[in-house]
Amino acid sequence: FNAMVPQDRPEAKITTREKKLDFLKNELVRRALLYQAAQDRGLDKKDEVLQALEKTKEELTVVELVKTEAAKVEVSSAEVEEYYNRFKEQLKEPEDRQIREIMVPTEAEAKDVLIELLKGSDFAELAKQRSKASTAANGGDLGFLAKGSKKFPQFDAVAFADTLEAGQYSNVFKGPDGYYIIKLETKRGGKLRSLSEMWDDIKRGLTFLKQQQLIEDLISKLSQDAKIEIYEGEIK
Repeated sequence: FNAMVPQDRPEAKITTREKKLDFLKNELVRRALLYQAAQDRGLDKKDEVLQALEKTKEELTVVELVKTEAAKVEVSSAEVEEYYNRFKEQLKEPEDRQIREIMVPTEAEAKDVLIELLKGSDFAELAKQRSKASTAANGGDLGFLAKGSKKFPQFDAVAFADTLEAGQYSNVFKGPDGYYIIKLETKRGGKLRSLSEMWDDIKRGLTFLKQQQLIEDLISKLSQDAKIEIYEGEIK
């Protein structure tokens, strides 16, 4: 009852069972009286009312047909397992990567930085000293990034390369504003949920898709069996 009544209305303060029953009875009585008065005046025979009733009847009947047809759909265990095995890579949780960057204007400078890294220099310190990116003062730290969220396609491809492991840095690559070297600090996410964890979601999704296809097939069959004419000249 409370969920049906906005909490700022007086009836929201009706809390006892007796008061709720009294309120509902009064509402039903008021509605019945008004409906009877409307009938006595013949308002239920007005064209607008009849058209609205017919439209409502049509909509409710179509909804009932769709529900009846959709209830026939079944998804087997084999279908759920097949879907999981086919799309398991896409079903992984999104992976974020903490990335640091060093960006310098020329390729020669970038190669010098790479040599320093190969000698064992700290990436964050080199970023502070040499990088021209806005992240330099923070040791080149871009924080955690999701795939597709940063700068330009080549940056994304390097940052999320399968061969780049935590603690490693990339080779030099070119961007629109300079030459880059990036370091992968750590990864999070990217876990593949088990079949049992995904079961209900997959079954629900497959059920919906099969229901949609069933309705489309029904409409197609009905269209073939029916004789439909559209008078385009009547459309204004």
